[in-house]
Amino acid sequence: MSDANSLFAPTHCVASWHQSGWLRAIDVNLANLLLRAGTSAPIAALGALLSYQAGRGHTCLSLTELITNPLDTLGIEEDRPEFIAQLKQLLPDSSQIEIALQRSEAVYNLDVADAEDTLQPLVWDRHHQLLFLRRYWQHENRIAAWLQGRTEKAQQEVPPEQLQAVIAKLNNSKGDSISWQRVACANAVRKMFSVITGGPGTGKTYTVVRVLATLLAFHHAASDIRIALAAPTGKAAARMDESINKALNDTNNPELLNLKQVLTRKASTLHRLLGVQRHTRYFRHNRNMPLPYDVVVVDEASMIDTEMFDALLDAIGPATRLILLGDKDQLAPVEAGSILASICRNAEQRQYSDAHRQWLAQASGENLTLDGGEQQNHLSDHIVMLEGSERFSGAIAVLANAVNACDIAAANHALTRINVLRPDAKETKASIPTIASAASSKVLWQTLADGFTDFINRCNQHEFVDDDAIDSWAAEVLKAFSTYQLLTALREGPWGQIHLNQIMTQLLHTGHGSWYHGRPVIVTTNDYSLNLNNGDIGIALMHPKEQRLRVVFAAPVSQSNPKGVRWILPSRLSAVETVYAMTVHKSQGSEFDHTVLILPDRPTPVLTKELIYTGITRAKSDLTLVIPDQQVWEQGVKSRIQRLGGLG
Repeated sequence: MSDANSLFAPTHCVASWHQSGWLRAIDVNLANLLLRAGTSAPIAALGALLSYQAGRGHTCLSLTELITNPLDTLGIEEDRPEFIAQLKQLLPDSSQIEIALQRSEAVYNLDVADAEDTLQPLVWDRHHQLLFLRRYWQHENRIAAWLQGRTEKAQQEVPPEQLQAVIAKLNNSKGDSISWQRVACANAVRKMFSVITGGPGTGKTYTVVRVLATLLAFHHAASDIRIALAAPTGKAAARMDESINKALNDTNNPELLNLKQVLTRKASTLHRLLGVQRHTRYFRHNRNMPLPYDVVVVDEASMIDTEMFDALLDAIGPATRLILLGDKDQLAPVEAGSILASICRNAEQRQYSDAHRQWLAQASGENLTLDGGEQQNHLSDHIVMLEGSERFSGAIAVLANAVNACDIAAANHALTRINVLRPDAKETKASIPTIASAASSKVLWQTLADGFTDFINRCNQHEFVDDDAIDSWAAEVLKAFSTYQLLTALREGPWGQIHLNQIMTQLLHTGHGSWYHGRPVIVTTNDYSLNLNNGDIGIALMHPKEQRLRVVFAAPVSQSNPKGVRWILPSRLSAVETVYAMTVHKSQGSEFDHTVLILPDRPTPVLTKELIYTGITRAKSDLTLVIPDQQVWEQGVKSRIQRLGGLG
């Protein structure tokens, strides 16, 4: 702090912003670095604000928005007249700032030339009034160039009448409405890059299985087709495997059975697919050594940040087909960027070019007479949005759709059709509640804990004959736990993940020590030595035969492991947390029979309609909402994630 104060004398602006708690140390460090390099105080302050915006998920900073509406631009909710006065002192006039940006040796001006190989830390786009950190500008520039190249690439022309015949064999009989699954199959065959988006239960897995079977039918040597499946996290990859295997096992369709013979590789994380180089930002596979596959399918694409997406595209060779799956309306990634949302903007309008619409109609057999209007997005011909949920309907779907549309009236009406708990939040605002606090809190916590009753009962079964019976019991325990999950918007605070886990532990565990029989844990970092991924869930159980605690995790079912479980000693797990409750961010890629979504009792920038929508759509059949404050709920429904970036 003393370094920051001395460097920013006489203004003290950036140092005071850090002291006020909203500017991070890393933001101040960038400003200090720029000052040491001889940059003026205004440019150094812009660097700090740009770094701060990157931490909030933005890949650039709009100078126009910063000057005209600084508090909203930076997501500062409190009225801070002192901050506005300091900002005006540093940045009095946009024209003067533009001159300073053009003259600074730390800033590369895009009006002069392309900045791909520049070493300046900042990049200035005067035409759009956007300031970038160099590496984010490079990521987005490469992504845009790759996407542009794929839109201009020669299409894979397959006779539409032949394609329609194959698609008809693979898909269910046609109904009265348009089958967007059939359209997606046709689109993915023609395009070397395609996106299949849609909400929960719209059939993304159903569709991609048939897309792959269609590609297999037209591949020059079906037995040699190389297909890679991947997802951003280990949990999402496991879920992808589970869904695809279920789709392949629940059919007698001969074309799908052929696919089952070919699809032998398990889904992996993107890091593993690309070959992560430990302790670096680089991967083994890149443009110099592209991925050796004919088709790469990536699920849960909404979770991919800008840097990872650049790395993925860099590893996709010109002959490799890339297919993205995901819900464009879900939460944006934790890191900077919002790639799927940017690519799929206006996807629901289906603004296909006339030529492509006619071809899709011929190849899919669907009557695509709809007109989405003038094409606004040059990627529209590469995107198919599914609709009509097979498993996701009723009150939960109505509520999710209302939240997704930011329709407060409809969302409040939908609340009358689901289970809503409304604790008195006033009791918890002064201090974190405990088990012995007000009666209403005790009732709430006990109500939430009661949802784990079946799981606890399964943990306490004690009739075992042999190892096979023990593994069967462990599998049942894992299954029981996966049916009920508490989700929180925040990690900390009286309604956050950490506190909820403490409460549930006190209510459900009567012994001592951090490890105990029945403790559910979540892995927080990838552990390649144990083959565990970030997000994997295990249960600590007293092994009936060994009479010591072991943690059981789900594993692939095989001849040698028919029950699909694996046992690991607690001492080998270095990065795990108790997981009666998890954040909505952690839950992406998962679904639970009964989901309890617990909202905070005060406004927070994290609470947006995307987070609420994502939490709601984790529920398969039952949903409970805990709403401590009605105004906080309504403000969350109204709020959207708005990430600024060059791709937008």
